[in-house]
Amino acid sequence: MRLLKSRASLGSGASRLPPVASQVPPDGSRLPPAAGRLGAAAAVLAAAGFLLARLAPDVHGKPLFEDEAVSGLIGARPPWEILVTTLWDRGGAPLHFLLVHVAFSFDASSSALRWLSVVFALATVGLCYDLGRRLEGSVAGVATAVVAACSGMLAVYGSFGRMYALLAFAAALAADLFVRALDLRTPRAAAAAAAAAWLLPAVHPYGGIVVAIEAVVALALWRGRPLRAAIPVAVIGLAMLPFAVADLRLANRFEVSSASSRRLATRDEAWNQLTDAVRGFAGGTGWTFAVFLVLAVAGALLLARRRPAFVMWGLAALVLPPLLSSLVHTGRAPDLSPRHLIFALPFWAAFIGTAVARAPARMVVLVAVAVLAGISPQGIHDPRSITYTATLGTEEALAAPSAWLRERVQAHEVLYPYSSVFLAALPEAGRATALPRAQAGPILDALDRLDYPVARIFVAIPTGRTRLSSAALEEYRVARFQSWVLVELRGEFSDPASVLAAIEKALVAARDGLQPPVPEPLAGWFGLNVDVLCKSLRELGSECVSE
Repeated sequence: MRLLKSRASLGSGASRLPPVASQVPPDGSRLPPAAGRLGAAAAVLAAAGFLLARLAPDVHGKPLFEDEAVSGLIGARPPWEILVTTLWDRGGAPLHFLLVHVAFSFDASSSALRWLSVVFALATVGLCYDLGRRLEGSVAGVATAVVAACSGMLAVYGSFGRMYALLAFAAALAADLFVRALDLRTPRAAAAAAAAAWLLPAVHPYGGIVVAIEAVVALALWRGRPLRAAIPVAVIGLAMLPFAVADLRLANRFEVSSASSRRLATRDEAWNQLTDAVRGFAGGTGWTFAVFLVLAVAGALLLARRRPAFVMWGLAALVLPPLLSSLVHTGRAPDLSPRHLIFALPFWAAFIGTAVARAPARMVVLVAVAVLAGISPQGIHDPRSITYTATLGTEEALAAPSAWLRERVQAHEVLYPYSSVFLAALPEAGRATALPRAQAGPILDALDRLDYPVARIFVAIPTGRTRLSSAALEEYRVARFQSWVLVELRGEFSDPASVLAAIEKALVAARDGLQPPVPEPLAGWFGLNVDVLCKSLRELGSECVSE
């Protein structure tokens, strides 16, 4: 943000300066007068319609995924609990979970969770048009919107019940208002850009890296003058401090420490994250990817002559997170995925849009880019189709167990772990407290907020086609379904240790009752859950059943 580097606003009190001449797109980059704004609007609506046609069938057609259960089951809780869970227990960003809570006030279902992502994916397309228009005119705006709408990233995560479509939206808004602030150079424009930047760390921890880079670029442009414009920006910056604390909690949860010999990611893993993300932005794989890569590089070079700050921000934000992941030491590596870089999609699309707008026969090139973007492969894999538990999240597999649970679950009871069965059982499942499974810290934090004694615990086990001995769980009430086994634990569980011990005992009994052959992913599921429960019990000073 160029923060009011102006003599006019200080001397005469004017609220606005004329745009810098070198930042005004050349007339040749605009659409022909006959097309005008209606033509651009029609093109953007067509691009959004194309994306909607892709996403709408996935809302009900794709299996429910465990990660989506995290959003749904946390979002179903009261707002104060959402804030504590996301900012303190998990360490992260609360905005998506709070928006899910609002959506659930109208329709507490997995469909509403996914439609929320669809809405933000479509809004991202509109913002990408405005971003491209500000940078290089209407042709660039249309091309930017088309590339975003046809990207594999939005094709996959635009209907995924997590925060990634919202992150793309927040990034597009922040980029758009950043360019606007550069053009207008007023306190109000700078404050609006800072407010949009605030959304990034509120949506995802990676957003903090993006904002930090933006702040460095803005400070380099501002250079301390004038001071008045910096006041609202500074206030908004202070409002980001809770997210900094949450990120420190997240780093602690993943055991980030210079004393660890293990890196967050190897160089190959970081490189794969970067290249997979770029493939997901446009082109997918093969020769179509090569075409879009050349266009993006050409657009960045062309744009750098008039918008160096924007190009520097976009490229640094894309490259820095994978680079940092290969340098940071940790005792436990989190999932490293191209979806975490979806915030760079608006920048990449804008680079391509700029190249299209500056190309000879730009309207022909625009049509060609739209066709190639529409037919090119996604370039990334949908997590709802590649993991063991995802294949058990179909409507057919979840209908019976979720109906069984809806009839029984009550407030102040416990669900373990976050599961697509519990997500499908909303809104009734939202009355209970769901426990995470991956790490001991968040489990213990969640247990501290329970109202004791706890009367019942429901455990969802993804058995799939693997048979479970009828004698293994004979002391429990068990409901067996096509792909799931639900275990109901009854008692007077008076403290966290008794809750954890009961769950671990049931899981160990179920694991020992599996009839071979046992798929490796299912064995891994039991191994992770039992290990984490055992670690949690040890932290409470209790013994593990499995030891």
